[in-house]
Amino acid sequence: NKNYEFALTAVLNDIGLNRSDARMVNIDKQDGLYYVSFRTDWQKYEAYVDAQTFQVLGLNFMPAGEVPMDEIDYIVATVVA
Repeated sequence: NKNYEFALTAVLNDIGLNRSDARMVNIDKQDGLYYVSFRTDWQKYEAYVDAQTFQVLGLNFMPAGEVPMDEIDYIVATVVA
């Protein structure tokens, strides 16, 4: 779906990454929002994108180590528009 790619592109542009940087991409749509998650060599990203405007409404990122998510005690940053 082309809109799924638009949502991913909006997130990548917001954080200054190229499409080739994103691996393990997952995009779901629910309640007027796209939930976009992916990882790079160093970070894991999760974002919410408005399905109408493709504005990034929220972004979380954390180190992409091998530690299971339930063992991480913090989130490095959360950005909400």
